[in-house]
Amino acid sequence: MEQIFNKIVLKNNCISIWKINSPLDHLVTHPDIQQEELNAMNLLKNKQRKIEFIACRIALKKLFHKDIKLQHYKSGKPFIKDVDHLSISHSKNYIALAFGPENIGIDIEEPQQKMLRIISRILSEEEQLKFQKHLNPELACKLWSSKEAVLKFVGDKKIDFKKDIYIEDIDSGKIKYLKNNLFVQFEYVEEMLITIASKLG
Repeated sequence: MEQIFNKIVLKNNCISIWKINSPLDHLVTHPDIQQEELNAMNLLKNKQRKIEFIACRIALKKLFHKDIKLQHYKSGKPFIKDVDHLSISHSKNYIALAFGPENIGIDIEEPQQKMLRIISRILSEEEQLKFQKHLNPELACKLWSSKEAVLKFVGDKKIDFKKDIYIEDIDSGKIKYLKNNLFVQFEYVEEMLITIASKLG
């Protein structure tokens, strides 16, 4: 595992991107992984999910240089005692972490042609009319990832992507969640798009 990107955003929040380049049988022997974590991992059936579970905990322990207990609220939003806010996203062999004093949501995705076929699942009719003329895999990925990042920001899995989140302007990053004004910004790391959602202003 290696950290391939690190950046401070919103003054004091850290964005950290990690690449998983080790197989599961190597990750589980990492000296920082506790037996309790291995027991929890073994309850998972999907191999990729197991890799993400262990790799995420290794990354956090490396970042904070100590044993970190990753926990989740009932909503599913992750937290650790060492920071006020934490957001996590996985895709392929990458892990995206965002943490610090400000609440932010993070998502990591790879722009792909298939997103053109599924983007209508998360866009309102108004959004589809607004973006369909210039739709391409990169724009579709930004739209999808923006709503995912807002979901991570809010921490409520019951969000209706079509009704509750409205993308006003993808270029300026202006988004509305219900009556709240939010902002998204983008970074590219290797072939992956990183999207960060936060309060506007």
